[in-house]
Amino acid sequence: MLAACSFNSGKQVQPLFTKISSTTSGINVINQLTFDQKFNIYTYRNFYNGAGVGLGDFNNDGLLDIYFTANQGQNKLYLNKGNFEFEDITDRAGVGGSKAWSTGVSIADVNGDGWQDIYVCNSGDVEGDDKENELFINNGDLTFTERAEEFGIADKGFTTHAVFFDYDRDGDLDLYILNNSYQAIGSFNLMKNIRSERDSLGGDKLMRNDGNFFTDVSEQAGIYGSVIGFGLGATVGDVNQDGWPDIYVSNDFFERDYLYINKQDGTFKECLTEQMKSISGASMGADLADINNDGWPDLFVTEMLPETNARIKTVTTFENWDRYQYGVNNGYYHQFTRNMLQLNNGNGTFSEIGRLAGVEATDWSWGALIFDMDNDGWKDIFVANGIFKDLLEGISL
Repeated sequence: MLAACSFNSGKQVQPLFTKISSTTSGINVINQLTFDQKFNIYTYRNFYNGAGVGLGDFNNDGLLDIYFTANQGQNKLYLNKGNFEFEDITDRAGVGGSKAWSTGVSIADVNGDGWQDIYVCNSGDVEGDDKENELFINNGDLTFTERAEEFGIADKGFTTHAVFFDYDRDGDLDLYILNNSYQAIGSFNLMKNIRSERDSLGGDKLMRNDGNFFTDVSEQAGIYGSVIGFGLGATVGDVNQDGWPDIYVSNDFFERDYLYINKQDGTFKECLTEQMKSISGASMGADLADINNDGWPDLFVTEMLPETNARIKTVTTFENWDRYQYGVNNGYYHQFTRNMLQLNNGNGTFSEIGRLAGVEATDWSWGALIFDMDNDGWKDIFVANGIFKDLLEGISL
């Protein structure tokens, strides 16, 4: 169980967190991957992207339990027994999952009965795996029943992540499903921007909760769901402080990100190009929080720019001016290879201050989390990095 971090004051390093060993916690989870000629990083581009972790109090005892997803093994549920000790109750809880490649996990009281449920996103180009997402409804006795098909959210796309939130403020939780494209990167004709064409196989989806059944309202709500969407992050927050939740979607590769502003009538307006002057190129994770205590939520998006000169030269891809203009002219907007810290100006615009704040280059960065680590009243940024070394890199660092 990793819970260790340090704060560098400039003079000395003071530990803020304590690492709890697996022998103490009882948690011993390894996302073990085994490749063969049919299924590997060359046949599935997200092979080494990892799996998700979710926290929730599943027995309402006031202690947070932990759910781990696995790509090729069984998902795991650990019951918090107090004093940082956990018990593996996966088998008796019935939440191991039946799919071959689980990715993200979302914890929420999906049916509003007062008990936390588990929604598992499944993906992976695995032969014979049907990929449907799974919904484990809490029975209130530390057992769960899988009911995704019954609730209408057994999505078959390459689902990366999902977010439950009440977008229409009717008192129940709706669902945003973030999907990654099926199509190979090199197969696209970038001159034909098909952002507005819905993908029948995948594509992002907004699912409205209609009482223990979810209805796909993506098209009527103004949500893009095309084959060029390579979603890796979905972040929900009240961007314009009008009391209604908005959505930011981080897209990998050539497609730009999306900023959906809630119009308070069941629809959204996608207006990233109206509010931001530049964005990350291959956007990964993102988080919304007020970093300067002015009352407006700001946005941090991770990319994959190293800080050191040696790492930049060995792992960073640079685009020439013609390629950059090609993307701009075909509707993919102003994208750059670096993290972006978007400062909310409170007037429907953002100022990108990543380089000014010194957070533009944090290596092969995927996850982002903003919180006050040292309880000094100011939000800090935690970045989770992914692959250290590219498979095709021949230089040993």
